[in-house]
Amino acid sequence: MNLNGKVAVVTGGRRGIGRALALALRDAGVKVVVVAKSADRNDLPNDIVYAGGIDLSLSSDRENLLDLLMRDSGEPNILINNAAISHPYSALDSPADEWGKIVEVNLTAVFDLSCQAVRLGCKRIINIASISAFNGARNIVGYATTKHAMIGMTKCLSNEWGSLGVTVNNIAPGFIQTDMLQLADPN
Repeated sequence: MNLNGKVAVVTGGRRGIGRALALALRDAGVKVVVVAKSADRNDLPNDIVYAGGIDLSLSSDRENLLDLLMRDSGEPNILINNAAISHPYSALDSPADEWGKIVEVNLTAVFDLSCQAVRLGCKRIINIASISAFNGARNIVGYATTKHAMIGMTKCLSNEWGSLGVTVNNIAPGFIQTDMLQLADPN
């Protein structure tokens, strides 16, 4: 597939796996738009469009997000739903408000942005799940649960949107040395 001239949106592309994906797409000739909560672009190259200060746990920040971003960048061809949060709580100690934020960022935002992307003509959606969705891990029950639910949602959207020429896929990385890994207890 020739990627030159394509436009990709990568959520959570400031650090870790998302950053690596954004850089790889950029190197393949894709115009990349990174969506992140932090207003600081860190050391992302200037040829990557940076949309910082967007809190995906807030429906008001997600509403029409892709439409607004694409006014300057063009129609999105690829959406990579990578942004995720986790909190290191045991199931019994998990605060209700933290559970709600995890569900909003890791699952609801994925659904909202995927629908927005398809409405704008996007044909490729890639959701970044986790091996934790299959194996679980201690102290990240909200993260693992939402990643498992994302896999189910991806299957449903793939079935529903396939007739529209849209592919929806998951990638479920194993344990990769990122900031997020510090929260997990894989034992």
